[in-house]
Amino acid sequence: MDEYLLDPLPLVETALVYRALPAREQTLGRPPCLVMLHGRGSDEVDLLELASYLDPRLVVISARAPYSLGVGYHWYEFLEAGYPEPETFQTSLGLLSRFVDDVVGGHGLDPDRVYVLGFSQGALMAGALALTRPERVAGAMMLSGYLPISSRLHVPRELVRGLPFFVAHGTEDPVIPIGMARSTRVYLSNLKVNLTYREYPIAHFVDEEELRDVTGWLRGRLDARGGIELASG
Repeated sequence: MDEYLLDPLPLVETALVYRALPAREQTLGRPPCLVMLHGRGSDEVDLLELASYLDPRLVVISARAPYSLGVGYHWYEFLEAGYPEPETFQTSLGLLSRFVDDVVGGHGLDPDRVYVLGFSQGALMAGALALTRPERVAGAMMLSGYLPISSRLHVPRELVRGLPFFVAHGTEDPVIPIGMARSTRVYLSNLKVNLTYREYPIAHFVDEEELRDVTGWLRGRLDARGGIELASG
């Protein structure tokens, strides 16, 4: 994995600091991409350790949250569990939306095959981005997070119908209780997204079984889109 990280893509000017890793398997046309969003107290390098497990056709983009904690970064202040502070949350959501536009255009990525994966606070941002800007996202993966139902997201219901979501959570999570994930499942089901929901007997982290499910789900979405042809040579 360390060798892979030594050769990142050149960066373009964007709304957020980020790292970008090239696809390990070239395809004809513009490549698909995965945007990764870290949790509270981490940074843009944290989730890149997952990159070598992901589908090799993907360009992997990992963004840094805009607010510093001194050690690490976060996407928003929170009033209490389940209640993001509205101003910082909405500011980050706007920055993230512009960021996706920046990197898709700057790196020549396929705008119809942009997937987003988030962990903890990053999962909230991934889900919120997909629901409020579904034209920018082909699918969202929310790991150990929840949706800010209290924030009254402006969701275009007709546009999110059928949008692929993968939501996973640990039943022993002491940071974000499993009940919040189950409330998210109900909320998304009512929106009639294409939802895959999984629970694992773990705490606030990603284990091997969950990672296999995530990578398999994402590979299935890429294959279902079709039209991905390997470049020769």
